[in-house]
Amino acid sequence: MTVRQYLDKIINFRVDESKEKDLLKVDLERLVLKISLDEKAIYFTLNSLFQERSELNSELLKSITNRYGLLFLDKKETGNVCFANSEELRLEYKQSFTAFDLLDLCYAVLHSSLYNKDLENDIQKIPLPMDSNVFWKLIQIGSTLRNQERE
Repeated sequence: MTVRQYLDKIINFRVDESKEKDLLKVDLERLVLKISLDEKAIYFTLNSLFQERSELNSELLKSITNRYGLLFLDKKETGNVCFANSEELRLEYKQSFTAFDLLDLCYAVLHSSLYNKDLENDIQKIPLPMDSNVFWKLIQIGSTLRNQERE
């Protein structure tokens, strides 16, 4: 699946309650509620995620890299000798993020009951939490949800 295909899937997304796992859902609801109460959370929309020519919004990337002290990688690196970007690395030690990570975050947030299903997903405000652990946990939940749908 390409980044553009994943973005289109998120824009057209509707929650199917029967597919959701209870524990994952509880954790997701807790995290999204925590963000909604955070006055320092910043928001973006799926429409603002990409600029012309399908490039990610540079201002948004700058906000994320400054907020969490991370690097943005256009593509996942392979052959990591130091495991800096390995999937097995604990969240607090990750040093970079990708476009799929951002889309996983969006996918997780749109699964939350705090988001109105009747609104268009491309105009929904997606929060960026202040806490990097919450950022990574939402990405992990989005990735899990995406992988569950493939099975």
